[in-house]
Amino acid sequence: MKVLLVRPRPSAETIGLQHVMLVEPLELEELAALLPDDCEPILVDMILEKQEIDHFLKKHQPDVFCVTGYITNVPEMKSYCATAKRLLPMCVTIAGGVHVEVIPEDLLDAAVDFRVVRNAVTVFPMLIEHLRGRGEKPAGVLSTWETVDWETLPPFEFAWVPPRRDLNRPYRDRYFYIFHDRVALLKSAFGCPFSCNFCFCRKITGEHFHARPTEDVLTELEGLAETEIYIVDDDFLISRARIEAFCDGLESRKIRKHFLIYGRSDFIVKHPDLIARFTRLGLRTVIVGLESFDAKELASYDKGTDPETNEEALRILQRHGVDCYATLILNPDWSHADFEFLRKKLVELDIRYVNLQPLTPLPGTGLHIPQERLLFHRSDYARWDLAHIAVRPSKMSVHAYYREIIKSYEAVLYRPTVLKSHLKYPPRMLWKMMSGSWAVHRQYMKKMRESKHA
Repeated sequence: MKVLLVRPRPSAETIGLQHVMLVEPLELEELAALLPDDCEPILVDMILEKQEIDHFLKKHQPDVFCVTGYITNVPEMKSYCATAKRLLPMCVTIAGGVHVEVIPEDLLDAAVDFRVVRNAVTVFPMLIEHLRGRGEKPAGVLSTWETVDWETLPPFEFAWVPPRRDLNRPYRDRYFYIFHDRVALLKSAFGCPFSCNFCFCRKITGEHFHARPTEDVLTELEGLAETEIYIVDDDFLISRARIEAFCDGLESRKIRKHFLIYGRSDFIVKHPDLIARFTRLGLRTVIVGLESFDAKELASYDKGTDPETNEEALRILQRHGVDCYATLILNPDWSHADFEFLRKKLVELDIRYVNLQPLTPLPGTGLHIPQERLLFHRSDYARWDLAHIAVRPSKMSVHAYYREIIKSYEAVLYRPTVLKSHLKYPPRMLWKMMSGSWAVHRQYMKKMRESKHA
C-alpha cells in the first residue's frame, strides 16, 4: 500500500510567514512512522515543490492520500483531495491536522473520505487497518458526510512516536526559523496549562497538558543531526523542576545544541538563574508572547501577566545574550497615538525581532467579535492568518491601520543597531531574511493599496 503524505502550499492570498520561517512537517513524519512495514510512505512538502499536486499523484499512484494543514490551508486541502479523486478514483483521501481536530466541519467535502479529529497517533494506524478490511472504523475518525458528536469521542490520549525524518531528506537543508538555519523540530509536551482567550493552541488538546518523560526527550535530541533545535511546545518553560532535569541531562549526556523555545515572561522573571544556566547549555532564543504593553489589554486577554513583568523578562534575556522573538497583539480599537506608543516601546526596550498580530478571533477560541465588525467571512480561510486585519478598526480606516502596521515593523527592522546586529549571521541567512522580509513587506503594501479603494 502506497501512502502519500502531503503538506499543502499556502494560498497567494495568505500573508506568507513561510518567507521568514519554514520548518519540517513533523506531524506527517510521525504519521509515516505509524504505518506498517509493508506500507510505502512518501512525503511531499508542497511549500518547497514547484510542481503541482497532480504531478505527484500521477508519479506515485498512491492508494491512500493524506493531507494536513491549518485554517488557511482548508481550500488547498479540499482541492488536493478533489484532484486525487479525479485522477485516482480508488484512492482513499484522509484529512487531518490541528484545524480539522477543532473545526472538522470545515473539511466536510465529497472528496474527503475521512477526517481524523481525535488522537491521530492512536487512530491513524487503526484507520489504515480498517482500509485493509481488518477492523471497524476507529472512534475519532469521521467519514465523508458524518458530523461530529463531541460527547461520544474517546478521551484525549497523548502518545509520541519517533518521526520518520528520513522521508524529507531532500528538503531538510532548506528548513529554517528566522536566523536559525537548518532547524529540526522537537515536541516535548502537548497542550498548555494556561488559558489565554485568544489562543487556538489550548483548544487542540481540550485544555489538557501532558509532558513527555525528560529522558525520552533527551534520547530523541541525541539522535538529531541538526544543531539548531526548535522545541515546538506551546510553552517549554512550564516547570522549574522539568527545565532543571533537562539541563542536567544536557550536561550529563554532553549534548551540544542551540535551542529556540516558547516561554512566558513571568517564568523568566521568577527564574533568572535557570535562564542563565540554560543559556550556558545552548539556549539561544525565546519566543515570548508579550501581547501588549497595556495592563488592561493584558487582563482582557486573560494573559495573567503585566507590562512590568514583560519588560523585566526582556532585560533578563538581553543580559544573558538570549534573543527574544516578541509577539504582540494589535487591538482594533487602537488610535494613531496607540501605535506611536507601541513603536516607542519597541525602540525603548530594544526589541529586534517582532511579530505584530492584528487581533484575530479564530474559530474555537474565547474571542467573540460581533459579525458586523469582521472584515471577511469565516469561510475566507486564506485570510485567517493572524496577519490580515480581521476586525474593522474603530478609530481609523483599514488603509490607515495597515500603514501603521508597516510603520511599526519598519521601526524595528530598519534601526541601524538592529541592522548591525544581523551581521553576525552567515550571508546565506542574511539573504534569506532580507528577501523573506521584503516578500512579506510587499504583501502588506498590497493589502494597504487594496484597502484604500475598498
